Amino acid sequence: MLLRLFPYFSITTIFKALPSVTTYNEPELLLRIADGDRDAYRIVFEHYWNQIYAIGLKISKSPELARDLAQETFIKLWVNKEQLPDVIYFRSFLYTLARNLAIDHLRKKVFTANNEDYLLAYFRDDAANPHENAEYHELEGLLNRAVNNLPPQMQQVFKLSRFEGLSHSEIAVRMNITRVTSKSYMVRALSAIRKYMAQYHEGVFLLIWTVVLQA
Repeated sequence: MLLRLFPYFSITTIFKALPSVTTYNEPELLLRIADGDRDAYRIVFEHYWNQIYAIGLKISKSPELARDLAQETFIKLWVNKEQLPDVIYFRSFLYTLARNLAIDHLRKKVFTANNEDYLLAYFRDDAANPHENAEYHELEGLLNRAVNNLPPQMQQVFKLSRFEGLSHSEIAVRMNITRVTSKSYMVRALSAIRKYMAQYHEGVFLLIWTVVLQA
């Protein structure tokens, strides 16, 4: 795995051998990185490490995983360094890269475990504070209201799929509709629920629910 091949200590060990540079001129540094300048890369790495680590920690709630995600962010930055001269807003570019990696991890985690069990474990984590737990319950209530606002058949398809775990073939038999119709109702239901929830809530926890609500 890429993260195991490039542990954090190996990156910092490489940087220890490089000379210290005190100035920080980001546009110039990015051009130098694009040319393969490791010294410039070290400066950017040290400048942004804490922020990138914090993004991973906020989403993953795991210090070890946050460190791995931060490593992968900077590895991808180096691997794709030739693109840097075309980047206009580097901070936003780097933050987006870090968030996308963390979200990809979360999405894979959700889809390799029972959604409800994973989310409950996620919000029971020691890193979760009372505000975050309250936010979870708020989103849970918001989801229920969004589902209740769906048209009857669309609502039934959603509940049979997400709450009872039925496949589209099983839903088709239960509701006397075609499998294609069941899938169509589900896609429309998920879209409506995401839009409803986005009107009332923002932030990382809504992001988690959005991942769970993927078709």
